[in-house]
Amino acid sequence: MRIFYLLLCLLLIACTDQPNKKVPAPIESEIIQIPDSLLGKDWEGNKILVGKINLAQLRVFTSSDWYKNDYALYKVNQSVLAEIKPLLKDKKVSLIMGIWCEDSQREVPGMIKILTEAGYPTANMEIIAVDEDKTTPGKLEKAFDLFNVPTLIFSAKDTEINRIVEFPINSLEQDILAILRGEDYKNAYSE
Repeated sequence: MRIFYLLLCLLLIACTDQPNKKVPAPIESEIIQIPDSLLGKDWEGNKILVGKINLAQLRVFTSSDWYKNDYALYKVNQSVLAEIKPLLKDKKVSLIMGIWCEDSQREVPGMIKILTEAGYPTANMEIIAVDEDKTTPGKLEKAFDLFNVPTLIFSAKDTEINRIVEFPINSLEQDILAILRGEDYKNAYSE
C-alpha cells in the first residue's frame, strides 16, 4: 500500500511540476473573416458571397448548409482519381460559382473533394462567387466568358485547356480526366 501512495505522490508531483505549455489552436478554430465587400444579396434578399473568395470563406459561409454535408457524402472514384493526380501538376484551376445556385450546391462540393484528394492546393484555388445575374462588382467574371455556373476551368501556362459548365457529361472525375488528358471534351453548352 505504501508503494501505491508513493507512486501516486510521484505522479501528482510530476504532473503539477510541468510548466504550462501553450498548445496552438487547431486550424479549424481560426476565425475566418468575410469582409463586407464580399457580401451581397440574392433576388430574395438572402445574403450571398460575391467576388473573389477563398475556400475557407466558402466553408464558413456555408458551414451549416449544403457544402459541408455534400462534401462529406461525395464518394470520389479512386481509380479515376489515381489517373487525375499526375495530370494536375502545373495546372491552374479556377471555379466560378453561385452560392444561391442549386447546380453549384450540387457540384461544387464534389469538385473540391476531387481536387483535394488529388493533392491540388485548393486553399490557393481561384474561386469567384457571382450573383444571380452572374456578375461581380469588379466584373471578375468577364475574363472567363461565363455562361452558366458552376464553371470549373483548367488552364496550363495561362491558356485555358477546357471547362466543365454547370454539370458533368459523364461524371466529375471522368470529365476532369478527359480535360486533363487533352481529349475532345465538350461541355453541355459546347457548340
